[in-house]
Amino acid sequence: MNFLGHFYLSHHDEDLLVGNFIADFVKGKKYLNYPPKIAKGIMMHRNIDQFTDSHAITRLGKKRLFPTYRHYAGVIMDMYYDHFLAKFWTQY
Repeated sequence: MNFLGHFYLSHHDEDLLVGNFIADFVKGKKYLNYPPKIAKGIMMHRNIDQFTDSHAITRLGKKRLFPTYRHYAGVIMDMYYDHFLAKFWTQY
């Protein structure tokens, strides 16, 4: 869900951006069916998600949201991240 974060980290590289955008829909090793730069964007997306999801702050946020929102807690955290990135975009 955190599209803006993935876009920002693509550094204006269109192929990385495409890979970052489609990554959630490309399962397993199917990323190998794409051109190298798009495949790199897909793998970049997976690495970003892994880093973010395992970060202590994200885990704490999900823990706080879980009692009320259950499996949507991770989606809500992603939306928070995109909200603040959009709100303070000029600072980045």
